[in-house]
Amino acid sequence: MGTSYSPSDKVAVAFEALVDGECQRREFDRGGRALRWLEAGAGPTVVFEAGAMSPAAGFAAVFQALAPDYRVIVYDRAGYGASDPAPLSLDLQLGDLLAVLETVGPCVVVGHSWGGLLAQLATWARPGLVSGLVLLDPSHEILWSELLTGDGRAEVGRHPSRTASASEDPRSADVLKFGRELATDVARSVGGDERLQGLLVEACRSYLETDEQLFTYLDEFPMILDHVDDLAARRTHGVWPELPVVVLTATKGRPADSTEQVTAVLDELVATVNGRHTVVPDSGHHIHLDRPDLVVRAVRDVAPGA
Repeated sequence: MGTSYSPSDKVAVAFEALVDGECQRREFDRGGRALRWLEAGAGPTVVFEAGAMSPAAGFAAVFQALAPDYRVIVYDRAGYGASDPAPLSLDLQLGDLLAVLETVGPCVVVGHSWGGLLAQLATWARPGLVSGLVLLDPSHEILWSELLTGDGRAEVGRHPSRTASASEDPRSADVLKFGRELATDVARSVGGDERLQGLLVEACRSYLETDEQLFTYLDEFPMILDHVDDLAARRTHGVWPELPVVVLTATKGRPADSTEQVTAVLDELVATVNGRHTVVPDSGHHIHLDRPDLVVRAVRDVAPGA
């Protein structure tokens, strides 16, 4: 399952520098395609699940802070980063997350945005694999169905055409711009010397180097919208095990009416699991970039032996 990596693996190079050379590239087979992750440290296992259109490398600051005390794992969903592509579906992404959890053993799952909803689905499907949850501004199907309506939903929900290059999709310029800006924010979240920040910028940009990677970014939101009703049904039938749950909700830059709705939805979620909900007014949506210290604290609070 372990594998070496080449100097062209920009994410592995950056993460090795991030943790002073103690990072390993690993992979396993998923029916003929490779699913790959980076791993460092020893102790209770923590798996990071990124948001939609976001690189797993975005967890760099939290990964670095936890590696001295935990076994930390950032994996790429199908079509992202170093993992082989596959036609996107809810079952594909959930199945891949469950396969990672089965491989690494029971662990804390840290899920951001869409990754936070995938983490909940995994907990309902295989509760014995999840020892704790940290949900960072997690998605909720109610928010997808109510906030994305009319023309906005039609545009976000349009699957890219594969009859031409992904770069010819009119949305691709915005995706690439967002990717560049996010790469800069990831480097900022870690700080440190200019060389490390430069490596992290290159690592994050490597998630959008190929046409297939760009197709994956363009297709993920439409795939999610296709499954909103399915997500609601799964929540209705989902059974929560007893486990520690921390939810962090960002409000910086969010309109007041949206903040009120999101907070209410997540308050209800936390009440269901008897968890803890913290509103973070000085963070935008990417809490692990703006307030990695809060994410680290939440992981320590829910990890076994805390």
